Amino acid sequence: MPIKIILHSDGAAKGNPGPAGVGVALYHSGESEPFATFAEYIGETTNNVAEYRGLLLGLHEALLRGADEIEARTDSELMARQIEGRYQVKSPDLITLYEEAKRLLSRFDKAKIVHIPRAQNSLADKLANQGVAARPKAIPKSG
Repeated sequence: MPIKIILHSDGAAKGNPGPAGVGVALYHSGESEPFATFAEYIGETTNNVAEYRGLLLGLHEALLRGADEIEARTDSELMARQIEGRYQVKSPDLITLYEEAKRLLSRFDKAKIVHIPRAQNSLADKLANQGVAARPKAIPKSG
């Protein structure tokens, strides 16, 4: 029986660019509670790069868990439309991430990306903000 995972991903940057984090929640199809969540600080980058990095993290984790089918849900209309082929990827910062996302999506028997309203992505959003908050603090210089 195929294993279908619903992936919610988000990226956040405080400033654009600025300190950034990603959030991912993985659900078994038909379940309302995630079976795995991730919140990671990814360094200084743009919001769009963070969105892609969140998706990539989620796709990797779904593959590690043996998923045959993936439905990736995101509140990033830009990323969803780029992966669907409806928008061109023009930013050099995004081309490599886009290509990696397409490569990972091709490893599933069935894969789709769905743009959802931000309100339906609240857990991934919260996790992405936790990722930003996990930024290492600067060590004060001693005089």
